[in-house]
Amino acid sequence: MWRVTLLLASIFCLIVPLFALAQEQQLSLDHALRLAYSDNSQMIEARSEIKAAIGRRWQAISLPELELELAIGGFKSKAGDSDKGLDSFAIRQPLDPLTTGFLDVGIARDEERIAKHQLALVWAHVREEVVDLYSMLLAEERAIKVAQDNLSATRQFFTRVENAYQSGSTTRADALRARLEVSEAENAVLVHERNLKSLKGQLNVALGSDYEKEFTLSDQLIYESLKYAYDQAMSSALDLRADLEQQKLQVSASQKRTLKERLSMVLPKFTLGVERTTTDDENDTALLIEASYPLGGLNVGAVKEAKANQVQETNRLKALNRQVRLEVYQAFLDAELGDRQVVLQKEALESANNLLRQITLEYEEGRASFLQYLENLKAIKATRLAYFDALRNYHVRVAALERVMQQVPIPEGVTE
Repeated sequence: MWRVTLLLASIFCLIVPLFALAQEQQLSLDHALRLAYSDNSQMIEARSEIKAAIGRRWQAISLPELELELAIGGFKSKAGDSDKGLDSFAIRQPLDPLTTGFLDVGIARDEERIAKHQLALVWAHVREEVVDLYSMLLAEERAIKVAQDNLSATRQFFTRVENAYQSGSTTRADALRARLEVSEAENAVLVHERNLKSLKGQLNVALGSDYEKEFTLSDQLIYESLKYAYDQAMSSALDLRADLEQQKLQVSASQKRTLKERLSMVLPKFTLGVERTTTDDENDTALLIEASYPLGGLNVGAVKEAKANQVQETNRLKALNRQVRLEVYQAFLDAELGDRQVVLQKEALESANNLLRQITLEYEEGRASFLQYLENLKAIKATRLAYFDALRNYHVRVAALERVMQQVPIPEGVTE
C-alpha cells in the first residue's frame, strides 16, 4: 500500500510543476501589457525619475544649510596672559528672498507632475509597441499556417503535373517549373518561421524578459470595426495627451522662474542667527539679522534669460498643439483606411478560396492550361497572405491611434 501511495505522490509532484509551466507559457495580450507596465526598462526608468523629482521637491522645501562660526582667542602672546579658549560662536540660517522660496517649491511640484506625465507618455509608447508585436506575432502564426497550406496545394499541383508528364500529356519543362514552385513555397514557410522567432524575442525584451523565453499566444487575431469617431479622437487627444500636459507645466514653471528672478531684483536675501560672546571683557548674546541686495547689475541678465525661456516654452506649447492635431488626423486616416482594407481583403479571401476549387477542377478536366493554373495559384497565395497582413496592419494602426489619443489605460491588476 505504501508503495502505491509513494508512486501517486511522485506522479503528483511531477504533474503539478508541468501543469504550472504549461499555464505560464500561455500569454494573453492583457497579461503581456501587465508585464510590460511592471518590467519594461523604460517604465522602470520613468518611475525612478518620479522618485527623483519627489526628492528634488523635498530639497526645495528644505532650508539652506546652517552656518556655524567659532572664534578662538589667546593665540597672541601677552605678558601675564596666556589663556586660550572659545571667545565667541555664531549660528546663522541663510534665507532666500521672501516669497522666492515658495516659487521654488511650486517649480519643484511642476517638475514632479511633469515626471508623472512622462510615465504616462512612456506607457503610451510601450503599450503601442507591445500591441504591435503581439498583433504581428498573431499574424505571423496565421501566415505560417497559410504558407503551409500553400505548400500543400503546391505539392499537390506538382504531383498532378508530374503524373501528366509521366503519361506524356505535358512537357518536362512544366514538371520542372512546378518543382520550382514547391521550392519557393518551402522557402516561404522557413522565412515565416524565422520571423516568428524574431518577433517573439522582440516581445520578450519589451516585456522585460530574456529574449529566449518560450511562450504561446492565447488570443486570436480577430477583426472589430473601428470604434472611434474623428471628433472623439481629437477631443480625447487635446484633453488627455501627456506631452501637452507636460508642456503646459513647463510654461507654468517658466512663469514662476521669471517671477522669481524679478523678485530677486528688489527683495534682499536674509540671514538670521544668534551670536554668543564669552570673553574676560564681555559676556553677551546677540541676535543677528543680515541682508544682501543685488546692487551689481540688479539681476537684469537672469530676468532676461527667464523671460526668453518663458517665450520659448509658450511657443513650444503652441507648436505641440498643432502637431498633436496633425498626428490625430493622420492616425485616424490610417486606422480608417486599415478598417476598409480588412473588409475588402476578407471579401477577396472568400473569392480566392472559391477560385482555388474552380481552377483545380478545370485543370483536372483539361479546361485550364498549366500556365493558367500556375498564375491563379500564385494569386490565391498572395490573397491569403494579404488578408492577414491587412488584419495585422489594422491592429497596428488602431494601437497608434489610441496612443495619439492617450487612450492607454493602465492594465488591471498592476500597482503604480
